[in-house]
Amino acid sequence: MKITIVGMWNSFPKNNEATSGYLLEKDGFTVLIDTGSGIAAHVQDYIGIHDIHHIILTHYHHDHAADVVAFMLARRLAGRFNHRNQYLNLYGPDSGTAVKLLKRAKFSKFHAIKKNSKFEIGPFKFDFHRSAHPVETYAVRAVDDSGATFVYTSDSSYHAGLVRFAFGADLLLTDCSFYEGFDAKSEGHMNAGEAGQLAAKSDAGLTVLTNLPHRGALDALLDSAKQHGKEEIQLAEAGMVLNI
Repeated sequence: MKITIVGMWNSFPKNNEATSGYLLEKDGFTVLIDTGSGIAAHVQDYIGIHDIHHIILTHYHHDHAADVVAFMLARRLAGRFNHRNQYLNLYGPDSGTAVKLLKRAKFSKFHAIKKNSKFEIGPFKFDFHRSAHPVETYAVRAVDDSGATFVYTSDSSYHAGLVRFAFGADLLLTDCSFYEGFDAKSEGHMNAGEAGQLAAKSDAGLTVLTNLPHRGALDALLDSAKQHGKEEIQLAEAGMVLNI
C-alpha cells in the first residue's frame, strides 16, 4: 500500500500547499481520503483528476471537504466525454447540509458511512470508527490484500475507543492540531502529547502527525509526542510518500 500526503494543514492551506488529503494506491486502484482546501489542484501532481473514482470524506468541515465540489464538477464535465459510464463514488457521513449536494450530483454516487460501515474497494477493505469531534466524523482503517494496515484518525480528541481502533496499525496518521498543554479535547482535537499517547498505546508501527497548526515550531510537536514512549514518529509533509 502506498500513501501519499497531498496536504496536511489545519484550518487553511499555507501558500502553495493544502489542508487534509491523503492518496491510497495499490495495484492500479486509488482512493482519496479527504478533499480539503487545495487538494483538487495538488493531487494532480500525483494522479489525473479524472482517474480518481473513489473519495472518502471523514466529515464536512472545510479543511477536509472544501474541494469535493471541484472533483464533482470535473467528473460531471468529463461525463460528457470519456468517463460517461464511470461514476465518482463519494463516501461520507449521512448528516449535515453538505450531504444533500453529494446525493444529488450528476455522475456521482453517494455511499453513507455509519458506525459499523464496511466497504471494499479493489484490494482495500475499509472500516470506520466514530471520532470525538463536534460534527459527525469517522476515523478510517484500511487493510489491503496483503494485510498491511493504515489508520487515519481524522479530527478527533483522544479516547480509548480510538486506541482500540488504531491498535496494531502499520501506519497511523493522527490528528495533532495543538501543542502539549493545550486543552485540545474542548476543540475536538488532540494535542501533541495525546497524539504520542495514541501512538504508544495503539502500538503503531509508524506514526505520522498531521492536521498541523500554523503557529509555533512544529518540531516541538514531534518532541512532545516522542516523550510518551514511541520513537517512530514523524511530521507530515506535503508530498511525503509512505509504503507499508
